[in-house]
Amino acid sequence: MTWEWICEHWVISSAAALAILVLAVRILTPRRRKSVPDDVVLLHSFPRTTFAPSSSPFVLKLETYLRMAKIPYEVDDSSVFGKKGKIPWITLNNKDVADSYFSIEHINKHFEVDLDHDLTAQQRATSRLLEKTMEENTFWATMVQDLIFDHCDESMEHQKIPMIFRLLLKLYFKRVIKKYRWGHGIGRHSSEEIRHIGACDLRAMSVLLGDKPYFMGDEPTRVDATMFGILGILVFGLPAVASSHKLLDTELPNLVKYVHRMKERFWPDWNNIVSKTDCSYLCGSTGI
Repeated sequence: MTWEWICEHWVISSAAALAILVLAVRILTPRRRKSVPDDVVLLHSFPRTTFAPSSSPFVLKLETYLRMAKIPYEVDDSSVFGKKGKIPWITLNNKDVADSYFSIEHINKHFEVDLDHDLTAQQRATSRLLEKTMEENTFWATMVQDLIFDHCDESMEHQKIPMIFRLLLKLYFKRVIKKYRWGHGIGRHSSEEIRHIGACDLRAMSVLLGDKPYFMGDEPTRVDATMFGILGILVFGLPAVASSHKLLDTELPNLVKYVHRMKERFWPDWNNIVSKTDCSYLCGSTGI
């Protein structure tokens, strides 16, 4: 063990510890809840990013759904986690609802909204299977595999993540996510096998979309919010070297066109949002 090794690892460990401390202070510090009028959804999310309105596909899904359903909402991007320890979550008329799926269920019931009203029972069942496949399987085999394990450095550079948070991701969150993947089951496969699973999922989704403008036909439905949330991050949030991004770009152009179609229809302010965000978006009021 050399002195240089000790110095190098002490600096890295200290920086990671500082990042954890800053993040913990930011999450645990009490904040005054943003006030919104009655019947306005308060969407609790992460801060905006330089490549998409959110780095989380589940935040992007939920906010896109609010726009699709024309529900009035405001965003609280202070990164406060909900009662289930997750983001996103919503507050509606002083009632907190955790998880994007249950948030949409609550929104539909409260506002009497049903974007699937024209679908047959079989189409509704297909939508359900697509949504769960995308969130419970494809997400892990594509976005997580590329972003965290295969191309972590390139992804963080692409997303302009500050250096201190890069260390935090590599030295702490990567191990946490690895445990999640093992518990999920997909983490017990080799990286090559996981990439194969993700590629098969994306190819199947490309076939199901075909030449339709949206997954269930000529008009968007609930499932499109989910599909856009994850596909949007694969298109805009991954570096060109990432296997999922390359597959979409070279073999599955209908999925890429679909992402741009959804973006143009429901996010006319997309470019304005990301252009106003700089690399400090992860740091909030900490000033790092």
